[in-house]
Formats: sequence, C-alpha cells, structure tokens
Amino acid sequence: MTDLTRRTLLRGAAAGIASALGPAALLGCTGSDGPAASGARTPRPSGAATPTGPTTRARPTVADWRALGSGLEGDVVLLDDAGYDAARRLYQPRFDVRRPAAVVRARSTADVREAVMFGRRHGVAVRPMAGGHSYVGASTADGAMVISVRPMSRVEYDPASQTVLLGAGGLLFDVHRTLEAHGRTVPTGSCPSVGAAGLTFGGGLGAEMRAYGLTCDNLRAATVVTADGEVREVSAERDADLWWALRGGGGGNLGVVTSMRMRTHPAGEVGFSFLTWRDADAEAMVLGWQGRVPAQPRSAWANLHLDASPDGSIRPIVVGLALDGDAEREADRLVATVGREPASRDVFTRSHHEATKLLAGCSELTDDQCRLQPDGALNRADTASGSDVLGGPMSGRTVRSLLRVIRARAESGGTAAAILDPLGGAVADVGVGGTAFAWRRALATVQWYVALSPSAPTSEVRDTYRWIAEGHRALRAASVGAYVNYLEPGRAVGSYYGPNYARLRRVKRRYDPDGMFRSGAPIAA
Repeated sequence: MTDLTRRTLLRGAAAGIASALGPAALLGCTGSDGPAASGARTPRPSGAATPTGPTTRARPTVADWRALGSGLEGDVVLLDDAGYDAARRLYQPRFDVRRPAAVVRARSTADVREAVMFGRRHGVAVRPMAGGHSYVGASTADGAMVISVRPMSRVEYDPASQTVLLGAGGLLFDVHRTLEAHGRTVPTGSCPSVGAAGLTFGGGLGAEMRAYGLTCDNLRAATVVTADGEVREVSAERDADLWWALRGGGGGNLGVVTSMRMRTHPAGEVGFSFLTWRDADAEAMVLGWQGRVPAQPRSAWANLHLDASPDGSIRPIVVGLALDGDAEREADRLVATVGREPASRDVFTRSHHEATKLLAGCSELTDDQCRLQPDGALNRADTASGSDVLGGPMSGRTVRSLLRVIRARAESGGTAAAILDPLGGAVADVGVGGTAFAWRRALATVQWYVALSPSAPTSEVRDTYRWIAEGHRALRAASVGAYVNYLEPGRAVGSYYGPNYARLRRVKRRYDPDGMFRSGAPIAA
C-alpha cells in the first residue's frame, strides 16, 4: 500500500468520496523531530552537520564510539555496522543519502544523558530522532550523532489520574491503540507513524483540537536532557521557561525529551461528513467555509482540501467531524453558509477506534498493519510541504489568488493541495503568549502539500518549493506566519513563532548557549 494510496482516504469507507481526495492528506502525514540552534532562516537541507559544543577536540574515533556504546542500555550503530541503514532511516526516502557518523539507540534517560555528554566532549553535532517525519529531514545530518529515542516507546495509561505516560519514541497510532482500550483519547494528528514527541513540541494540530486543545495543551510534564547533561523533570512548577518553550517551540530545540505525561479525554462515537463541491463553486465554497468554521461548536471540525487535479480542475472537499456524533447537522449548516449544494455528500458514524483508523488511512488494514514496513503494511514516501497561518478571513481577492495558484498547478498536470485546518475552540482558550505556539487567535493553518515522485530529482523538489512560494505570495495579505511542524527550506525562522520568537531566543540562550542542538529551523541564541 503506497503513501499515495493511503492518503486517498479509504476507498469504500466513505462510499467513493474518499477516493476523490487525490494525493492530499487530511493533515499531512508528518511531524517535526525538531528544529534548533542559531541562524535567521531555515537552512537549505544540504544535510551537512556543523560540529558544536564547548570543546575543539578531534572527532571521535571508532574506539571512542565503542566505549560510549559499552556503557549504555541501548547501543551505538556505526556506518559499517549491520543495522545502520535501518537505524538512521527517516520517513522520506530522499533523505537516505545523509550519513550520520553514528546512531545512538537510547533505551533510557541515562543513555540519552551519556550521549549528550559525549557530544559535548567531542564537539559532535547532535540530532534527536523519534518518528523521523520532518519535511526537511531535521533529525539527521552527515557526520552528526543521531540520538534515536525510538526504543523508548512505552505507552502506559493511569486510570487514577486519567493521564498517559509516553516514552518519547511512541508513535501516534500506538498511543491511540492503547488508549482506546480504556475509552480515552489525546488530541493528535492523524498520521499513524508520526512520533508523539515531535508533534507535541511543535504544537500539535489535529481533528480533536477544537474540543480538547492542541496536543501540547494536554502535556502535564516532560523529562528532558538539556545540553549541559542535566536531567530535568519539567512542568508548570519546575523550569517554567523551558516548560513554556517546549509547548510549541519545536522538538529538539532545547534538549532531548525522553518521556511525557499527557492528559486524556473520553473517546466516543464520531460522526463524519465528506462533502465535495464543483470546480465552479470553489470560490463560494472557500468563502462559506471560512464564514462557518468560527461559529462551529467545539465538538465540530471541518478540514478543507483544495486539490489540484490532473484534469486541470480544482476539487474542493470538506472532511467534517462531529465528536457529538451529529455530523448531519454540521454538514447542513456548512452547506447553508456556502450557499451552493455539494456535488456529493456522505455522512456516517464510526466508533472512535474506527475513526482513528479512517483518519490514519488504515481502515482496510488490521491494527498491526497500521505501521511502516517492515513491521506493518505502510510504505515510506517523499513529500514536500510548507505552511501559512491565516490571521482572519481572507478577502475575495485573496481567495481568488489562492485558487489561481492551485489551478495553475492543476493545468500544468501537477497534483498538490492546499489543506486548510480550522483553529478556534479550545485552541483559543490559551493566550498568545501562554505557550510558544503563538497562533491562538488565528482562523486556520494552510498546509501546502505535494507528494513527490519516487526518487524525485533535485529539479522536481526545487520546482515544488517554487510552487509553494507562489502560494505564500497569494496569501500574503492574510498570512501572519507559519507552523513549525511543516518546515520548509528558506523560510524565516521567526515566522514560525511570531511574537513569541524573542522569548524563545532568551530560553535558547539559557538552556543551550553553545548551540548543541542544531536541526531544521534554527533558533538564534
């Protein structure tokens, strides 16, 4: 099953509407393993690591690496070791060309601490890795030490506190699979193989966020190893600045997280609506959608896809959820606001577990198959993405500019999508400066999403990002920033954090003054 097939959303599950979704994802099957360090713009992803730290000692020898590994519960995998390719592999095959010096497969917080201290002594660049879904390959680099927390994947639910303890290597589907047995959920994204840690520390968008907040809003505590080798139990009561920065500042920016405790919520039946409109109704549909979503109840979510179709047309599609189960009512209200009847409409109800699998693209798979090969049936895939944040409703002129960009892509024979994800509801319960995630008062995020061809040449990747840049220009009158879990080359780092960037820089100077953690969107210390 290819990623493209997975992301067409479950043929048959939505009586044919699912197959109309084309190459676009519901939320974009990615997460951020984390940005870090110094600089003003997101670097072009050349893959080269910059040595860092307080020493200027020569690069570690094989003997040094072996000595590190001998003291760990986990192990150290070097370039010539069996298992090196599997240990360093990210979600996107296009980053397989990057060759880190070593991968530390950490099994405990003590392992992570030893690896961080080794990096300091030897001046080795450090890249934390969990799910490995960063769009710019942020969790690896040539010559770097990758600290993989994938072996730390426990998921333990505590009925007394109704919280869940997650190892930093836990993946989203595994988290939900465990919680479903207790009738509980955590608001997350939909891609099953995304790491919970990277998603959380970038903010965490998802279908339940309007009801329960961002993923990071449900964080109650985290264990973090900072650049000085200190193991910190971070919460609202301890290391308050770091606690603030972890919630939206991007994974891997300020340390290596080894575990998290999250608040959970009841998991009930979910109502779905799949609505498609005609190309000719696209402008009215977008204007109606942005007029309706701020008035929706918190239990509702309406994700808008504007897909560039190979036949030269635009396919407007809304995937609606109703956590109270009444998707029919919300579909009626959206259609009334749009003022145009959809070309197709499908409404149905699923159990929460079935809904999770539907959004993950796993409806036709067993639970065990809903993971990447070789353990499951899902394939890796190359994708490119970017983002904008809509501060408020777009004018008619801006909507037309947006549609022109998508139509030009379609008419050139390319496939792509702009995916508009509504904020509001519980997301807005937190102040703009309450966490590092700044977009609390915004209307929606826009993800520019393109599925690349296998082994995509550099020219294809370059042309794709040129199209994404055209999308940014189309939305410049409405866009106030970008979402850090949708990293892209060349984007100004401050645009991911808006008014919170200055405070993030101060936190960076305090906890990582030497820039040990260097990754996808470097925060200047």
